[in-house]
Amino acid sequence: MLGKLLKYDLKWCFKPLLVFYMLAIFFSIIVRIVESFEQSLIILIIDKVCCGIVIAMLVNILINCFMRNWARFVKNIYKDEAYLTHTLPISKSEIYLSKILTAIITLLTSFVVVVICLAISCLNKETCVMLKESLEQSAIYLNSSVFSLILVMVITLFFECLFMMMSGILGLIIGHRSNNSKIIKSIIIGFAIYSLLSAISLGILFMAGVINPEIMSLFNNVNVNSEGLKGMMLVGILVYAIYNVGIYYSGNKFLNKGVNID
Repeated sequence: MLGKLLKYDLKWCFKPLLVFYMLAIFFSIIVRIVESFEQSLIILIIDKVCCGIVIAMLVNILINCFMRNWARFVKNIYKDEAYLTHTLPISKSEIYLSKILTAIITLLTSFVVVVICLAISCLNKETCVMLKESLEQSAIYLNSSVFSLILVMVITLFFECLFMMMSGILGLIIGHRSNNSKIIKSIIIGFAIYSLLSAISLGILFMAGVINPEIMSLFNNVNVNSEGLKGMMLVGILVYAIYNVGIYYSGNKFLNKGVNID
């Protein structure tokens, strides 16, 4: 039953996202084709317009990824589909797990599409050489391999975006436990959770700096050394991982206490 529910959740969330995916990839290809022509005023105008559309599509992909997951959560658990959802032979924990897995899959897919579109529209021989040199220099500075550097950066960014998504979901769960102004309270609570935990993250980073002077250089110096940057990224990954797991279990606990269906 969890698999079927996950299938329907993914279908609901991906339906509008696929439109943005296709538009973003299409206009990325157009940009690549246009830039292969001999430059003229008309070609330059078309190129700039298509670049603007690509950027707008990529922004919309990320925004809609968040909004669709939050909307699906509310609609399926508290609104129109709630009565049907809660009569299924499946526990609230499994319903909640389906929503979290949907958020992870759609967010990861959106990340991949954004990277593909940027690669199609921006990468050419010159930019490939520049990017390769920049990554190699950064990897040498951080005493790491290029692959490890890219992996750490991607994981950090993904965990942070997932943390934003999870904060919003927990805000929805807590906000909908009240009897009125549920959406407004959900937004305020979700933002408060994100802001509070982000502030705590800085505190954790500072405490790590007390133990490790290299990390403390992030607070004391303009020129940050490589060990400080590496420490910051590793601490960031660990903290966001803990936050996401903690928010997941907190949301599951609140949800199992009962649901106020509108």
